[in-house]
Amino acid sequence: MRITNIMMTDASVRSINKNMERLSKAQAQVSTQSKIQQPSDDPVVASRAIRYRSYVARVEQFQENVNNVTSWQKVTDSALSDLSDTIVQQLKELVVKAASTGTLNSSDLSAIKEEVTQLQQSAVDALNTTYGGRYVFGGYATDVAPYSLDSDNNVLFKGQLVSDFTDNGEEQAIKANIGYGSAVSINVEGQAVTGTGDSNLFATFAKVLAGLDSGDGEALTSCLDDIEANLDTILAAQADLGARMNYVSMVGDRLANDYTTYKEIMSSNEDVDIAAASAESATAQVVYEASLSVGVKVMSKSLLDYLA
Repeated sequence: MRITNIMMTDASVRSINKNMERLSKAQAQVSTQSKIQQPSDDPVVASRAIRYRSYVARVEQFQENVNNVTSWQKVTDSALSDLSDTIVQQLKELVVKAASTGTLNSSDLSAIKEEVTQLQQSAVDALNTTYGGRYVFGGYATDVAPYSLDSDNNVLFKGQLVSDFTDNGEEQAIKANIGYGSAVSINVEGQAVTGTGDSNLFATFAKVLAGLDSGDGEALTSCLDDIEANLDTILAAQADLGARMNYVSMVGDRLANDYTTYKEIMSSNEDVDIAAASAESATAQVVYEASLSVGVKVMSKSLLDYLA
């Protein structure tokens, strides 16, 4: 078969284009440090990449949820600590002071009553703690302050006297997904902290205030048992929250390990060996330039070259 100049030119052009594609691919891999620039480069790698990126995205979402849950629970725990370590303890100390001495006059009792009233307000404020604009002790009703004081200084929970409040047995647990099949209750409901019925925390405040008004030392002394019971209720709520916080922390550690593993798998699937890719790019550059040089010589031949 006779090889014509046109055939040689076409072959040269095809060779140049092929080598240019090779060079372009090699340079792209070095630039992006990725094996594929589009799915058609390697469908198997592309398919795995989609799957692995999905894994990583889900883990990142779970980690974000864990961070939000952790922050919510830390704010809640801080409020509970304020109640147990400061407010209720100070209430106990004031009651002991008022009940254990017979030397207090009406002015002294009035001053103690003012302190107790302020502690009650502090307890209301602690139970109206918010995280991200949401009330943490209000159950599902996170957009409205759960606790308030009426004109008679009675404490209300969701508009009802705390002693009269009933939830009809409905648990208002706010849950968050923090892992595959792992949903955790993030909140503590107010009544789990204050207690319910006539022995709730604010009923105790009311008894103390009444005892201070009357100057009845025995009545005040009887309040100490109620205060201890209220403290136990708060500590029980805090212990339950602490157990959940430990679980969330454990899940967070596991997610961190999962994230590292999936990122390594994703990197192994997609990332190029930089040294090998750089060597391929250099080789492709040499081959491409050589094909250009040959092409120039082939395409520059004229009829006189063949008649010579």
